[in-house]
Amino acid sequence: MGTGADICLPDELPLEGLFTRNGYRPAMALKRLEPKAYFASLNPSEILLSRSELLDGQEEDFLFEPELEEDREAVIRFAGMFVAVNGVRTLRKLGTLWEPDFVLLNRDDEGKAVGGCVCFPTAWNLSEKRNQPVLRIHEPVPGMNAHLGSSIGQFIARLEPGECYQRSNWSLTSSRKMNQRPGDSIPEIASNCNPDATYLRVEWQALIALDARRILFGIRIYHCALEAVRQNRGAALLLAENLRTMTEEMLRYKRLTRCKERVIGLLGG
Repeated sequence: MGTGADICLPDELPLEGLFTRNGYRPAMALKRLEPKAYFASLNPSEILLSRSELLDGQEEDFLFEPELEEDREAVIRFAGMFVAVNGVRTLRKLGTLWEPDFVLLNRDDEGKAVGGCVCFPTAWNLSEKRNQPVLRIHEPVPGMNAHLGSSIGQFIARLEPGECYQRSNWSLTSSRKMNQRPGDSIPEIASNCNPDATYLRVEWQALIALDARRILFGIRIYHCALEAVRQNRGAALLLAENLRTMTEEMLRYKRLTRCKERVIGLLGG
């Protein structure tokens, strides 16, 4: 894990690298990644307990099994490189044993989501993405398809089996709760928010081609207190700049309209 102000993030994900320079914009910002650094267990006990509790409750909100047995087997076989999968026959069972959230994409069909287990979403539900192509999955994100739609399609088409890339996405939140679906009533950040109770929420994403037809999309979630971000001057100024230049549509989507000026002031931007 990292050190100093970015101690909450893995070494492969430096704090300053989360934000775009010269203003906010959607960005692919893909970097090669060693699969083991992402898909191996890092700190399993608390994460796996939370995953099991969610899947024991409303599994239909966090999981859907592939229609094709060969798709299910491909995911389990890949996960077996990093965690014991003896006797595992379903993605539900795998979701209680393997740390990262994951979605299986079929690139022969516009990158359609054909299975997955996502216990810790950020303002979305896996059940709503079932059998949807990548471009439709991204439709709610303002400007995403307009800026990156063609690049995403080309990347999915060209990714070679075994190649793994990482990217990240960030938001701000008033809660350290891992599961943040739209219906979970996470309070919007207040206009007078406390930096110790306001968090940078980071999605560390990975994409790896399992074979010629299948791509696995992984998600890991991290939280950093805004106070910790303030201690990294470079990251603080970049975050302030990103907030200052973000479109009103994106600010509303990320629920940052009320707190924008307060957070920029706290960051010294």
